[in-house]
Amino acid sequence: MIEPPQPGFTGVVWPARPPERLARDLTTGPGAVPMAEAVAAWSRLAASFGAAVVEYEKVLADVRGAWQSGRSGEVLQRITTLRDWLIDAAAAAAANATRFQAQVAAYEIARLAMPNTADLQSLQQVQRMLESMGGMVGAPIRAIAAETDAEADVAKAVASRVMQNYEMATEPLAAPWQHQPPPVVAPEQALTAERTATPTEAVLPRGAAPIGAMPIGAVPIPAMPRVPTAYQAPVYAQSAATAEVAPRATEATVSAGGQPAPLVPGALGQAAAAQDTARFPRAGLPGQASDQIGFEGGIRAAPAVLGAPEPAPTETAPGTGGTA
Repeated sequence: MIEPPQPGFTGVVWPARPPERLARDLTTGPGAVPMAEAVAAWSRLAASFGAAVVEYEKVLADVRGAWQSGRSGEVLQRITTLRDWLIDAAAAAAANATRFQAQVAAYEIARLAMPNTADLQSLQQVQRMLESMGGMVGAPIRAIAAETDAEADVAKAVASRVMQNYEMATEPLAAPWQHQPPPVVAPEQALTAERTATPTEAVLPRGAAPIGAMPIGAVPIPAMPRVPTAYQAPVYAQSAATAEVAPRATEATVSAGGQPAPLVPGALGQAAAAQDTARFPRAGLPGQASDQIGFEGGIRAAPAVLGAPEPAPTETAPGTGGTA
């Protein structure tokens, strides 16, 4: 007694379906591309979990080296459980990538082993043609029809067997994968308070503008009113150059008899006045050269007056002879 085939997790009896339908259902669609993308995604996730394990282990080492207390061991043991969970998650992601990779291989094998759709359609056409001819042709046609039916039966058996094998290869992906949630290493109250807390905004004084990048021209600048004032002409300081008068020495004329010539009071007064003008500065404009006091000629107690003291008489040597 032949037992009927037991359906797999899909609940489909594959021998009951025509082979052309099985071939069409298997080869129609995106193919193995989505499964290959899933392999790449799970591989990246496994690599990310592996990198997280390395970083978390470094954090644990830093905490062990920086904190030593009576309860540090208990805390470190509690937070180490998260490291263990990261290791398990990385292993699970790598296992899922391996499962999808096996599924890609199973699909490609089933696609290559499945009878060609064009060949199945050709067999169907030959069968219909032979059935239409019926008994008009003799035994040779019946033999050809028998061979065609045998080929169709073989194709049907192969197609159903391919789908059964593919179903068994896909069964590990039928049940959803259960992953353990990460362990709680901190109280949930702190996390809830952090999520529900609303950030307080800084209160600006009334009329103050917020600090930030402002476009040019965003703040209007009021124009300053012009106040009329009295006109003032510019004043330019000029300095007048004064000619300096150099004192000139007055030569005394000596008479032939050896006596000095008489002095003229006016000449002495003019010479004294010229010397006073050169020695004592006058009031002038700012910046004039006469503002500086010269000390080259010394300082006198009082200016000269008209006349001068009579010079002392010069002694004459007594002559040894008479007049010429």
